[in-house]
Amino acid sequence: MAADSDTRVRAFKAQVQEKIDRLLTEFADGAISREQFHAIYERYTSQLIIADMALRSRAPEAIIGVVQDGPPTVALREATMGKAIGMLIYNNRTGMLLETLGDFNVPISRIAPVLNDFSMQMDNGALVEREVRRFGPRQWLLFAAGQHTTVITLFRNEPSEMQMREIERLHHDFEAANRAFFSKGSVDATRLAYPFLVFVQKKMRKA
Repeated sequence: MAADSDTRVRAFKAQVQEKIDRLLTEFADGAISREQFHAIYERYTSQLIIADMALRSRAPEAIIGVVQDGPPTVALREATMGKAIGMLIYNNRTGMLLETLGDFNVPISRIAPVLNDFSMQMDNGALVEREVRRFGPRQWLLFAAGQHTTVITLFRNEPSEMQMREIERLHHDFEAANRAFFSKGSVDATRLAYPFLVFVQKKMRKA
């Protein structure tokens, strides 16, 4: 019976180690954020520790505790996954707000310094790299500059590298689809196409 219990525990440990290996690959590929990685890695490590305790104590019932301790990993992933909840789109040439998408409740005073820094870099002909900053508990801001516009995306939870690349892809498509409008002196935001809507729902900007 003890040998059977040990086999069960060792099989469980092997399964957890496989999950850890997949997690390492996910983070290396940019599929999950650092916040997600830390939360899930901590859970898997706790499972390994409890499994080791089960081996030492010959208490297979501890495995039940491993499975039942804390929320399921899938729920943990969902709780820590980055979610785009709002976006501002600025016209680089005029510095004016073009559109608000989703629910963006960040004071302009909190984003103005980064926008000003981006403007200075653009004026100097420098390549403007994206920036991601923590804004508050479970809130993150992603700043991304394009040729014609700068987008600021508000995320609940830290965005993953893959999510940031997706915003940049949508930004590229936004400018490509609307290049005829940006070539004019003024831009009518109501006539623009918004690929970003696959991420956030449109919310009419107050005049």
